[in-house]
Amino acid sequence: MPSKSSIERKRILRRLPLFTELAPELLGELTRGSRSAMFQRGETIYRSGAPASEMYVLLSGQVKLALSSNRGNEKIIDVLEAGQSFGEAELFGTHFYLAGSVAVKPTQLLCIAGEHVRRVMAMDSRVAERIIKVLAHRQIQMEAELAASHFCSGSHRLLEFFLWLAGPNRDLAGETQVTLNISKRLLASRFDMQPETLSRALRYLTEAGLIAVDKSRVSLRNAKIARYLADENSAQSIILPERLRLPHAKGNGYPVVSSASGGVKRNADIRPFCDAINMAGRQRMLSQRMAKSWLMLEQGVMTRRVRLILRESMDMFDSQMIELDSLANSAESQAAHNELSEVWKPYRALLDSEPGKKTAHELFSMNEDVLAAAQNLTQGFEKDDGTRQGKLVNLAGRERMLSQRAAKFFMFRNMGIQVSKCRAELKRTDEEFSTALVELASASPQQPKIKDELEKVERHWNAMRAAITDRSASSFAPTARKVLIASENLLQRMNTAVNLYAGLPA
Repeated sequence: MPSKSSIERKRILRRLPLFTELAPELLGELTRGSRSAMFQRGETIYRSGAPASEMYVLLSGQVKLALSSNRGNEKIIDVLEAGQSFGEAELFGTHFYLAGSVAVKPTQLLCIAGEHVRRVMAMDSRVAERIIKVLAHRQIQMEAELAASHFCSGSHRLLEFFLWLAGPNRDLAGETQVTLNISKRLLASRFDMQPETLSRALRYLTEAGLIAVDKSRVSLRNAKIARYLADENSAQSIILPERLRLPHAKGNGYPVVSSASGGVKRNADIRPFCDAINMAGRQRMLSQRMAKSWLMLEQGVMTRRVRLILRESMDMFDSQMIELDSLANSAESQAAHNELSEVWKPYRALLDSEPGKKTAHELFSMNEDVLAAAQNLTQGFEKDDGTRQGKLVNLAGRERMLSQRAAKFFMFRNMGIQVSKCRAELKRTDEEFSTALVELASASPQQPKIKDELEKVERHWNAMRAAITDRSASSFAPTARKVLIASENLLQRMNTAVNLYAGLPA
């Protein structure tokens, strides 16, 4: 009879994206080659130069990977959080660990013997493909960080790190708070800085009004940050997609943390399918937001702001395609991801071109193709999830998309492009948004935060409708500015609402 610990390890392995949908015999092979291990703060997991015999998944705690010199100097390669894996590359490369690993906090690991991993890879090529994706993403991140270290100032790199911590859903008009769960000494070493250099960078960002620091909490002043990043004098010397400019990937999506009893359970805040539904749904929204911004740029509406919105949206779409690739584990979701990748390429090329009336006609159909593909991917993740919560996240995410879709059709209509279709779509969008808002409110009557947020959404939606139907302005530009502001405010509120649904107890 299998032991209790063996059953628990198998349960963990089954939930890891690397090993999902494995045949029972292959899952058993991995289970036989795995063990659970606890390390106290400061305890060495393995030393530099030690034979590489296992890969590791961090279930709880924090681990640093670091190189040391004979003089005792240390260069931190990475600081890993729960959900990340490490040690895979050495199993297939040098067979010796280059960097040593040390527990920064009390840490629980799942250790998987390399020979068992290789055996399973030989019998199921999907495992090999997933490991290649993880290692490729890590390589890209390291190259991006190397480039940033040469071309960007320390304060700029630090600011990018805080933006990465905040994630893609930060309030672009207000403030976002992030918490540093790493000591400043470790952070300085991670960025190859002296502690006093890090202090100067923090002081510069604070004096510039971009952040406020209170011990381990950092408040990001998003509006000022946006202006700072848009300023040509502070722009980077190299252009990298947003997520690739950041220090390292935000985990590998492993939905496991240590429980109080010492076992492993799902974290209430880490639900891979809900995260995937939310992210794929955000691609739907971005397809419409980019079209809206491109059209407003063509019409000369608040050009500085919409150019920033367009660039930010394109960078976010690119970075999320990378993350969604690692989350698309079923054949259906992978096919949907491939379809979205294909239609995104020509759409992105058009968005990169100089806006013009002629190409606006091409944009009309092209952005609809991207929206349809993103919709298929989102529905695929909702199907994989199969929960009421996943359905609500998808429904709220469509509202987020409709906020931008209405603004897009407003622009097309007023530019004289397929006017009758635009009017019909604006009416359909209005009806769908209003109906879904009622459904969302009735689905969560016992959630006061959601109720309050949906009331704010309704007020912003009414402001959006009023701006779209406003005929009082003597020229188009003032109305278009109202629509832009109303659509961005509505998007901000809907982002909050979607995240509230994603954060509901499973």
